[in-house]
Amino acid sequence: MDNFTCLLGSDKQVFYSDLPSMLLLLIIMRIFWRWPEQTRSHQIGAGIGLTVAVLLGALIKPNLIVLIPAAAIVALILHHQHLLKPLKLWLPMLLVVVGFGLSVPATRVIDAASHYTPKTEFAFPVTNWLLMGTNAKSHSMYAAHDVHAAIKLSDQAARQHHDLVLLKQRVKHLGGSGLIKLWFTKLGILLNVQGIQSWYNGGFRSAPAVYQKHVQTLAALTAISYTTATLTLWLTLILRLLTWQPEWRQARGAASMLAVVTALGYLAFHTLLWETEARYGQIILPLLLFTLASIPKPVKAKAVVHRLAWRPVALLGLTCSSVLGLSHVVGAVHPPPLVVAAQHSQLSEQYHAKPERLRPNATMTENVTLNGPADYFSMQIHAHSVVAVTLTKLASGQTYHLTDAGAVYRLHHPLEPGRYQITVCNWCTTSQAVDVVRTAHYQLSAFPLVINGTASHTASLIYKSLLHAHGRSING
Repeated sequence: MDNFTCLLGSDKQVFYSDLPSMLLLLIIMRIFWRWPEQTRSHQIGAGIGLTVAVLLGALIKPNLIVLIPAAAIVALILHHQHLLKPLKLWLPMLLVVVGFGLSVPATRVIDAASHYTPKTEFAFPVTNWLLMGTNAKSHSMYAAHDVHAAIKLSDQAARQHHDLVLLKQRVKHLGGSGLIKLWFTKLGILLNVQGIQSWYNGGFRSAPAVYQKHVQTLAALTAISYTTATLTLWLTLILRLLTWQPEWRQARGAASMLAVVTALGYLAFHTLLWETEARYGQIILPLLLFTLASIPKPVKAKAVVHRLAWRPVALLGLTCSSVLGLSHVVGAVHPPPLVVAAQHSQLSEQYHAKPERLRPNATMTENVTLNGPADYFSMQIHAHSVVAVTLTKLASGQTYHLTDAGAVYRLHHPLEPGRYQITVCNWCTTSQAVDVVRTAHYQLSAFPLVINGTASHTASLIYKSLLHAHGRSING
């Protein structure tokens, strides 16, 4: 749980481990690259930094353990070339193993310091993610059905037994051809970057007005430009690797090979074994950039006819203009729904988060700002709860009543920009459950949640406001 991201001024409210993991991988590769040329004193500092970087990487993203087999493969190559000792790379490779080893006691120390007691009754075994990795119906992505089935079981042992039985059944049902087809599907998902716009938007506090005016073009521009850049990067790197002849006597060749093997190992891990998501593949981006920068560019023969100096600039300008024009057209033809304002963050379902009990005749209120027009608003309450939910525009006092739609209370109605107040009232004679997310120190929403006059800045309701193109409808 780490990177706080801002996009066009909109505060994102979900923390992810991707960005620091990418940075740590880049630090690790740089240390390997510069190791042989450093002095003894510098190597001591670099060794400490390498161990710490690996330790942090193991704590925030355990699947970085693919570094160990990648380092072992490169070590075998260097040993075969009789260069493992001359390059002195055996020591940083050993420190990678030490870093991962230290992550075990470090986890215990962190748990003790934070007074955290693991709840094993809520924990999922490793087999749960292996099981989702063979779920063809969900394309091996996060499978709610598998999660719900695991939640119903009593403990880890029961879940692991259930997973192993079902895992064998799925592999047998898929067969050899089915598994290969599923692996190609998973690899395609890992390398697909078209949905980058929605990877980290667990909840805009409130998208700015300037963004909302041009969201269709910006969303299409993001998808087209990032896809184009990714394809260009992959094509350039593949062509460079095809002509690459590693210079094993230099640390640069070994470090480049370590980056390549680590990237391939990470892709293989998610393709062959683990559950997958499109954003998971982005962690290898710094490895690709590092490899491209460290592999020497092939020497080309001088052309007989010199190219015109203005041609590259003209081609770049034409490409940018084409991408902008295409983005505008695509955005107009396939406009996505816009998240005007939202607070989606909440405890994972497997942990059985307890809802807030709203006493009879009690009221909850929370303000939300819509920086642009919207046509949909919903608020998550709790299953089988009966409350009255309204949305009031504070400037005019106009009030809208949200209707019960099962999982949420929702409103389909044009909403003007401005500040609104969400009000939840319990007119029943018994307490009603309302889903409220609470944090220790982090403020999820721009405004506090007020319960019977008591404000809490670290508590929030769970809501979202959308704007749909051409009046399209949405379910909950």
